[in-house]
Amino acid sequence: MFDLMVRQARDLAVAGLTRTELTAVVEGAGKVVAAMTSLQARCATEIEELGDGGVNSKTVLREAGRMSTRNANSVAKTAAGLAEMPKLAESLASGKITAEHAAVAVGAAAKTSAEAVDQQLSDAAEKSSVDVFAEHSRRWVNRNQTDDGSHQYQRQRRNRCFKDWVNEDGMGVLVAELDPTSYQAVRKAINAEYDRLWRDDGGRDGSPDEVRTPQQRRADAFVSLVTNPTRRGSLNPRMQLTVVADIERLRADNPTGVAEIVGGEALPQSVLERMMCIATVTGVVFDGKGQPVWVGRDKRFPTPAQIKAIIARDRHCTGCAAGPERCEIHHIVPWEHGGLTDIDKMCLACPHCHHNIHDRGYIVIKTNTGYKIVNPNNPPNGP
Repeated sequence: MFDLMVRQARDLAVAGLTRTELTAVVEGAGKVVAAMTSLQARCATEIEELGDGGVNSKTVLREAGRMSTRNANSVAKTAAGLAEMPKLAESLASGKITAEHAAVAVGAAAKTSAEAVDQQLSDAAEKSSVDVFAEHSRRWVNRNQTDDGSHQYQRQRRNRCFKDWVNEDGMGVLVAELDPTSYQAVRKAINAEYDRLWRDDGGRDGSPDEVRTPQQRRADAFVSLVTNPTRRGSLNPRMQLTVVADIERLRADNPTGVAEIVGGEALPQSVLERMMCIATVTGVVFDGKGQPVWVGRDKRFPTPAQIKAIIARDRHCTGCAAGPERCEIHHIVPWEHGGLTDIDKMCLACPHCHHNIHDRGYIVIKTNTGYKIVNPNNPPNGP
């Protein structure tokens, strides 16, 4: 059976197909890959239950499945998690979600409960891309975990480490594992310095990638920050570390609700209080649907306060989930066509998705969870 499937896939002619036909092939192949991953996961579960003294499922996946150790461990972990989440397991087997969706769900279940994830996140997994589902799952976990994240944060702080060595080519290698708060702070600083270097290399009106590649620029940004402590990043709100906290978390007697770094995990109360000692606190009032209150302005460019409010609402690019530091502010109704610089008339869009809007006919639609950039000729699944 498998040899036949391999031959059919190999012999399928794709040259000369239309874009629609090629897209359909990619979609179909994705369903097959998901079904095969589900099959491997089910086999891994059965191997663990054999009890015959043979090698474990990770070894079988690595050797018979010809996987890397990392991938084999991931599949085995996902298999064990899906055994307690039948709805998501069925979604994977039927090709409605990918192995990456399943891995995200298993990670969420480890912080909450398998039953809750299976019941409350399975529909979102089927309707969203992996990036959007990962963000949705992270925020769901932040609101549903058993504590404010203190236990996990302390574990992450204990496990922080930094390693360096020289490889066989004489290149210095630096590897750091940081708790989410430290990671986001370092990441924001590097991104701000990267943005400065990108503009020095020509920016939007030049050819910055001909000066140095994005990877080289990030490396240079890191070195610049480490070797020149006086280097200051951009004050643009997109480059700042943004924390969103329910107002209830500011209560001293019995704080409730959630606090989180945009793009990160829940903040324990102790960390939130420490950060507030050195942070600028900006109040943003949301309505019942999660939208910031209307703020008008008669100029084209949004104020820093408006940008902060948009970041607090959208969290990431409304098209592909790229981080806010990589995004631009898009007027949903173009400024030149009478669009207003109001919070509820703007959204986050990364340069690629912004290009799709202005040059490829993509549009911004309002959903029950916010805004979404979509291709009107091929609308994706989603709320």
